[in-house]
Amino acid sequence: MKIALSTGKGGLDDMVFPVFGRCQTFTIVEADKDIKGTNVIPNPAVSAAGGAGIMAAQSIIDQGINAVITGNCGPNAYRIFSQAGIKVYLGSGKVEDAVKAFLEGKLQEMNSPTGPAKFGMGRGGGFGRGMGGGFGRGGGRGLGRGPGGGY
Repeated sequence: MKIALSTGKGGLDDMVFPVFGRCQTFTIVEADKDIKGTNVIPNPAVSAAGGAGIMAAQSIIDQGINAVITGNCGPNAYRIFSQAGIKVYLGSGKVEDAVKAFLEGKLQEMNSPTGPAKFGMGRGGGFGRGMGGGFGRGGGRGLGRGPGGGY
């Protein structure tokens, strides 16, 4: 079985990265009842302006992966994995510990995306619309609380 984990620098001593599409590397672990070997590959989508989840998911599928362990998986990547029949599991902590927990059946399988679209780490430029209209209580229409008077 081949398991992919979202990681920073990669390897069994690294930590599971909290965001799938924007992690620096993927640690690929070959295992059956225990860990047989590892390989670290770069995430080709880490600097993508858009579509990072889709690009990262496709790179994992191309590796012949059976399962993914990550901190969060957005809707685009989750959909790609679902269509490919690859199960995604919620993991955290040290990579080696997460793999052992997976092999023991202790990790929770994701039944839906855990992160919103464009969940990433802010590499997209930050020009999208945010939550709410901003500009304080008056919505930017000058409805402050001062006494006024027009002097």
